[in-house]
Amino acid sequence: MVLIFAILFAGSIAELAVRIYRTQTASGVLTDRPVLDLYPGIDRPEEIFSLFVPDSLEWSPYEHWITRANLYSRFYRTNALGFRGAETSVEKPAGRYRIVVLGGSAAWGYGCTGDDRTVPGRLQTLLRERFPERDIEVINAAQVGFVSGQQVMYFHRFVRRLAPDLILFFDGYNDISADFHNPVSGWPQNAAVLGARYQASWRQRSAAGDLEAITRRSSLIDFLWTRFFPETAATPGVTHEAPVSAADTARSYVANVRAVESLAAPAAVVVALQPTLATIPKPLAPQEAQILARQEQRIAGFSRRVEDAYARMKSEIDAAGIPRIESNAALGAEPELLFADECHFGDIGADRVAKVIAEQLGGLLGPKAAAVIPRP
Repeated sequence: MVLIFAILFAGSIAELAVRIYRTQTASGVLTDRPVLDLYPGIDRPEEIFSLFVPDSLEWSPYEHWITRANLYSRFYRTNALGFRGAETSVEKPAGRYRIVVLGGSAAWGYGCTGDDRTVPGRLQTLLRERFPERDIEVINAAQVGFVSGQQVMYFHRFVRRLAPDLILFFDGYNDISADFHNPVSGWPQNAAVLGARYQASWRQRSAAGDLEAITRRSSLIDFLWTRFFPETAATPGVTHEAPVSAADTARSYVANVRAVESLAAPAAVVVALQPTLATIPKPLAPQEAQILARQEQRIAGFSRRVEDAYARMKSEIDAAGIPRIESNAALGAEPELLFADECHFGDIGADRVAKVIAEQLGGLLGPKAAAVIPRP
């Protein structure tokens, strides 16, 4: 009995040690260089990414997850409604022009050092400076990881009641990324994991199943297995051919934008596809080229597929008559480091994108309120 207790105690200590080690060496999704080169002079810049953790999310029917309300950290906060940024009211004050931004983590500002430095945050500042006589509010209603289908449900259940005057979609990449792995276009990212969790929630439990679950959750077992049997470790995410075509991704995306357009009427709906390393015209910095090369190693034909899907999205958006802002060239023409990974940029990138969007939206806020945003 003493021997069994000693073995269990030693195993528990080893498990704890491995978890601490992994926490220290990989404290966030993006913690290595060249990512940290984006933030010179900022103490512990890895926390820009690592302070947003799974516990920052909560379960939500239909959408699967949403960001928790009333979160506070060094680099971001969420208000009582769960939106990133300052508090706001559900009821729109008289005379206020309310813009709501939908999207995933790039729109939310994953990689930006403050709520006012995200694309929605900078957009509000720029529009208020340009139109000081107007009461303009920009609400960051983006949700980390969302694809456009989740955004439709989130808009219907949480955002529509805010009575926005304009809805800006700043997204696109998550739909493409999800369709690298999903068998059907429009499913959320990690759909296979979500499905497995659902199946496991009602499947009859057994001792063997419990042992398997403990094994899968054990950092110690995973650490030892990958160290001594590295050849058996699968490379996550690798695919040679996406199961969903770029055309299907584009059609699904535009159908979801049109669904929000119908729900939001008579509010205006505008689309700005987020820039990515695979689509921007600017020369890549050496660090960005390294990031993109890793993506090409993980997913064969990555850049070609992203470019194809974006091109089809733009064509479908224009054919549907939905106003579109071209933000892909907003990041300049110099090979400077702006991206933390293939789709997330820092404060400088967010500022430049917001300036292009603010310039294009100006026509809707000026004397000619019904002005049409110029085509790219």
